Amino acid sequence: MSDLNTPISLGSHLSVQPFRQRRLGHQVFVGGVLPVDVTGRLMGAGDIEAQTHAVFRNLKAALHAAGLEMADLVRLNTYYVFEGDEDQATVYWEKMTRVRLQYFPDPGPAATAVRVRGMACSGALIQLEAEALAVPATQRQRIMPAKSWDWSIPVPLSQGWKAGRQVWVGGQVSADMSGKAVALGDLAGQTHNVLEHIRHVLLDAGSSFADLTQLKVCYLHDGDQAAAQARLEQILEGVRTACGEPLPPVTAFGVNLLYEGLLLEIDATAQVGVAHDDGGDGGTQVRRCGPSIQVAGQSAGQAGIEQAADEALSRVADQLRKVGSSPQAMGHLHVLVAGDEADRQPDRVLSLFTEALGRLCGESVPPFTVVRVNGLPDGASIQVDAVAVELGNPDASRQP
Repeated sequence: MSDLNTPISLGSHLSVQPFRQRRLGHQVFVGGVLPVDVTGRLMGAGDIEAQTHAVFRNLKAALHAAGLEMADLVRLNTYYVFEGDEDQATVYWEKMTRVRLQYFPDPGPAATAVRVRGMACSGALIQLEAEALAVPATQRQRIMPAKSWDWSIPVPLSQGWKAGRQVWVGGQVSADMSGKAVALGDLAGQTHNVLEHIRHVLLDAGSSFADLTQLKVCYLHDGDQAAAQARLEQILEGVRTACGEPLPPVTAFGVNLLYEGLLLEIDATAQVGVAHDDGGDGGTQVRRCGPSIQVAGQSAGQAGIEQAADEALSRVADQLRKVGSSPQAMGHLHVLVAGDEADRQPDRVLSLFTEALGRLCGESVPPFTVVRVNGLPDGASIQVDAVAVELGNPDASRQP
């Protein structure tokens, strides 16, 4: 294991970093890639194009520090902020993406781009998290199913990647081959379409729903918590019908989606033909396949951020221990915050979470990405999921 992130200063004078990074075996995790310089100064205030250039330069620097290139990416998540008129949302995304196109390799990673409420860094309009593999390109398979959808402008992104037994599925939406949203306003229809897109990526990778190790569900949350909760429950019922029980670990959060009328987006990971360890209780909170571990989103009710962060991290640690691992094996944490406290003091949220993570992990703090969202299941103030790689597992050397 190696930590290649800029040194973290815990405490009230936390400085924002351009990125955080960790390598575990063949996998390199990069989190919290923000449009800031090495001193923590925001770059390109109010300018999505300038900030997009900044985060991609920081991502390239993180990969180069590990001896990797953009072509080694298998997964890329982009979180962005748009607060304009809804009829301009797609134009804004395309403006951002035209900058991203200057950095994407061809073929590019499996990607998810989600519109969020904000970051834990005042003025930041975009943030990245990514996963790359230090394995030869010949050991990776790009997945582009014939039965799929496409983007509204030409991009070299991929619907999925497979390396060894691992599969990464990019964010799937209810759209057609021209990038046009379909089944607008029809939750059951969109859920079916999204799951079919995931199924075809898995099929082309020699996999199926039975191999899923994680699902990340973004659902429409327009400010009505009760309506958003009902929407999520209907989506998950559709997922259960398609995938069967028990579900893999799930992270779910409420956002505004790109196309008006879209109600959900889902991305996924899978391990082809690897026996699952779900912690011995048949639950869906953690899933281990060989050395790879996914922990579902853990929340702590509607407590304040400081208390909730400690409680959520404690639950993450408990889930890791159920499958014979520990917090020291974490490669990345995905941190979702919601509510007035996060909106009023986003930078304090970053400081509080970093301190909580330091209390759990000591000096070896793994990469993490903090975003502010419109809402979380059951009105929670914070939700934390994790991916870990247990290098002590004897199978670790046989899987990328």
